[in-house]
Amino acid sequence: MSHRNKKPIRYCWQVFGILLVLGLLPWARPSVADEVTVKGTVLQGTITALSASKVELKTVYGKGTLVIPFADIQNLTTDASCVVYHGEDAKSTGRLLGIEQGKLLVGTSRASATPVDISTILFMRGAEGMGDLRSQWRYWHGNVDAAVHVQQATTDTTGFLFALGVTRAKAPTRLLLGASYRYATEKLQDEDRTITQDQLKGLARGEYDFTPRVYGYVSGDATYDGVQRLSIRGVPKAGIGYVFWQETLDEDRRNFLQGDVGGAWVYERYFGGEDNSYAAIAFGALAGYYLPYGVHADWRMDYLPAIDDFTGNYLLRNELGLTVPLIAVLNGRFSLLDEYQAQTAPGTEHNNLFLTAGLSVEW
Repeated sequence: MSHRNKKPIRYCWQVFGILLVLGLLPWARPSVADEVTVKGTVLQGTITALSASKVELKTVYGKGTLVIPFADIQNLTTDASCVVYHGEDAKSTGRLLGIEQGKLLVGTSRASATPVDISTILFMRGAEGMGDLRSQWRYWHGNVDAAVHVQQATTDTTGFLFALGVTRAKAPTRLLLGASYRYATEKLQDEDRTITQDQLKGLARGEYDFTPRVYGYVSGDATYDGVQRLSIRGVPKAGIGYVFWQETLDEDRRNFLQGDVGGAWVYERYFGGEDNSYAAIAFGALAGYYLPYGVHADWRMDYLPAIDDFTGNYLLRNELGLTVPLIAVLNGRFSLLDEYQAQTAPGTEHNNLFLTAGLSVEW
């Protein structure tokens, strides 16, 4: 090959090298980390979460995320743009540019930044993502529970539980929706299979806070239980409640004990056409407590005695639950449910007890 023919090849490589350098220049600039100033110390990293009570910072110094109370933060800035959701339906877009007089500055420059009251901050997200959807559903949370058991031996048993609970909380109102279904069978050796559990339940309850401690409620629940020969039980009720004790842990968690009283109507219809209905006084209690390692215990009690026969016609329900964090949104769930009916269908027991262990997914 002649010297003249080599020049175009050399020029092509030179142009390619120049383009490669120009393409890498944007990546060659030094990275700028987010900064959070806590009690005079500047911490660097990436802010991964933000709310009115805390900031989560993934540091550049090692693995792990720091959770810093907002009350301890003197200043914070971000390198990238984000969206801060605050108040009822407001959102501000831009970099976090610092704190002035209890306000978080959000924008492209301090001169034009929007001051956001820290106490109203809900959460933040990156400039792109699903934040708008999360904003619309920020008042909703819930759980899906599932449990299965199988035994193959002299006695064969199979069963499952599926439960769904949803809560919408936006002060001063709360809406609670729930449903569950449990089914189980048993087969003894050389005998036919029998149904040992067949229960469907549903609940809808609305609450309104008159004061931080006093609330009113309206609710309705329905139950079908094939084993107890209960075709339908409906319990509409309404009343007033009081929070006896409360300890706020953060914006999402609290320990509490509360009780309520009101009026109710209990209607029960059994297989075969017999029924039992009565006006009742509705006594209720509810408690929740966070144990070490994020374990949460909850308890609910309903006592519905007939107004004209307190000791001879009543319904008593107790449910105790324990939620154990496992991985991310996946938890272990243990529950003990006990129902006592003073009046039952012929040939059935007054007491109905369920003990369940399974998995729960929260959002």
